[in-house]
Amino acid sequence: MSGGLRVLVVDDHPVNRLVLTEILAHLGCAVTTADDGAEALYASRVDHFDLICLDRHMPGLSGDDVAAALPADQFVLAWSTDLTDLPDRFNGALSKPVSIADVQRAVLRAAAWRGAPAMHAAAAKLAAA
Repeated sequence: MSGGLRVLVVDDHPVNRLVLTEILAHLGCAVTTADDGAEALYASRVDHFDLICLDRHMPGLSGDDVAAALPADQFVLAWSTDLTDLPDRFNGALSKPVSIADVQRAVLRAAAWRGAPAMHAAAAKLAAA
């Protein structure tokens, strides 16, 4: 179903990372994890991810900080219990606790995003302007 999406799951709580990782793997995704914002930024610079799921509240760099530092053509979801005042940089959100159906919808959205590279190039140019 996922077409082999590569996903980065970022959360400072190991159980949260494990739950989302297991659901994504069940859906056919290749999952990498990071336990803080700095690790997430490093991973995103050395590898390509079709989807990045960011916990918004972590020690050090928050998910909001990480999202702001990512390129405009990166599909990124907030993954949090706090979805208030969601920065525009996020392409959407996954609420905690997460459901398999919600993750499946997120994977489908990321796959659709990946399938429209010309649109992302235009979005990146607009963001840089």
